[in-house]
Amino acid sequence: MPDFAMDYDRLYAMQRGLHTLAERADSGGGTGLYEDVGNASLTENETLFGSRSVAYQFSLFYRKSKLRIDDGKDKLKQFGDTFGSVADGLFQQDAFLASGAAATAGGAMFDRWNGEREVYEEWAQDKAAWETYLQEIGAAEYFEQNPDADIAQVCAGNDGPAWCETWRNDENPPLPPGPDPGKPSDLPPSRMQFTDDNGGSTNVVLSYDDDYNIMKEELTVTTGAGETITTVTAYDGPPQIVDPANGRSYDTRDFTVTTSSEGWRIVEDVTVNDNGSATRTVTETTTNEDGEQEVTVTEYTRSGPFAAWEGGEEDEE
Repeated sequence: MPDFAMDYDRLYAMQRGLHTLAERADSGGGTGLYEDVGNASLTENETLFGSRSVAYQFSLFYRKSKLRIDDGKDKLKQFGDTFGSVADGLFQQDAFLASGAAATAGGAMFDRWNGEREVYEEWAQDKAAWETYLQEIGAAEYFEQNPDADIAQVCAGNDGPAWCETWRNDENPPLPPGPDPGKPSDLPPSRMQFTDDNGGSTNVVLSYDDDYNIMKEELTVTTGAGETITTVTAYDGPPQIVDPANGRSYDTRDFTVTTSSEGWRIVEDVTVNDNGSATRTVTETTTNEDGEQEVTVTEYTRSGPFAAWEGGEEDEE
């Protein structure tokens, strides 16, 4: 079965083209003197035409013509908005998918950095303990001069340094730290960018608290044509993990997700209870061509941390 795909860049271009065509019809089919005369009063046109009857017939013709073209202009705009609505839906869906993928990639990037940090910190602690032990048994100078020496080989025979006897009799000596694993950056990674073959890009910015908890995720998806959608997830505090005896752990902190693009914005406020049940308030704001805003608020609830959201009743403000 062939893949079904639609290019929302082209859909947006069709919307802009139809709107431009509609605006060109705004004069009622003419510009300049034709438009000026068509919008003049009957008395003014009587003077121009020298006949009240001719002035009236011209005015009637102009207004009927303009009404028909205005009606066609409105239909062109509506038709263009249809393409725009489909493009918005596809763009929003792709952005949500990109958001999930970017969040996963961002989490993996952070986990890798955190793992490298923990490995290095453990190695640094082992190194400090080993160096302290060498000082205690009198072997520090020897290993400063022979940094690659293996204490087990050095003390294998009976002719080793005097401190070997102390090391052999120690029931639980510390282990040598091994090679330096390399120190990662002091700060966790905070930026990622992905690009596609069409000139589009996905940018991710992560913000942390002092304990390296992710407190905000910002995702910006930009198409090759310059259309942009932004999603910001902001957490109210550090993770509040509940780890039940039988079941999967879950986070009870509240958070807000704001998704926006030109002409619309969706804000999701999520409040989570200690048992994992939650409420979600979705406020959608759209701006029409007249600059007026329409606000719709939808409420959802869930019974547990992994339960499906229920509800969906809308309230228009």
